Amino acid sequence: MALKRTDSSAAIAKNKARPARAGSGLTKAKIAPLKRSVLPERVSQVIIQGLLDGRLRPGDRLIESDLVGILGVSRSPIREALTELAQSGVIDREPGRGGRIREWSKRDLEDLFGVRSELEGYAARLLCSRFKPQHRAKFDRIVASMRDAARRTDFLAMIDLDLEFHDLLWKLTDNGLLHQVLASLGQQFRLFLTLNWKFHGGLDEVADNHVRLLDAIATNDPVKAEKAMRQHVVVEKMVAALRAHEEEIAAE
Repeated sequence: MALKRTDSSAAIAKNKARPARAGSGLTKAKIAPLKRSVLPERVSQVIIQGLLDGRLRPGDRLIESDLVGILGVSRSPIREALTELAQSGVIDREPGRGGRIREWSKRDLEDLFGVRSELEGYAARLLCSRFKPQHRAKFDRIVASMRDAARRTDFLAMIDLDLEFHDLLWKLTDNGLLHQVLASLGQQFRLFLTLNWKFHGGLDEVADNHVRLLDAIATNDPVKAEKAMRQHVVVEKMVAALRAHEEEIAAE
């Protein structure tokens, strides 16, 4: 059953007012069957892309038998992919049946971005002692692309650039474990921001917000850098926006 595209910024709140839909939301008419040798990672990519382009929404069910027919693969890679997506927080697993696309709550948001604030605050402190001009040049190129995405009103490109910026920051800390932990949360960051871009702030503000963060890191003052990062990843602002949006939808 094909899905109708909806306003992605309202996806979370609308889910609370509608029953979960059965079926995958992916159809043979829109997705070519995958080769028999497909890896579970490829199955995961198909499901994630369905979320990003609006064919799947939070609360939708992913039924194993439907996915087998649509993707043209056996149950084994389907099950492996669903297990992987459950471990990364994208779906809630329903053993023996499939899964359900995760629905975000205020608590989920507080947990995810609260952890991000702690870890990235530490990352900013680490980067201070090794921040070099050539590093700044790499970040500046990403910021320039952010300004271009804002001019085009390209939300998906902006989210990709935001995550590229932070991934570079994590790598430059030279702390492999920290990078690994933050990267493991990257899929959840991407999906939340894609489905709910209005909670990320106006596009015109994104580049300047990242420049202020870079300026603080460039001072080589770890306390100042950590404070700037915590202000950059402001969970309270996103929670307030989510709550206001839920109230707006409930009043309609």
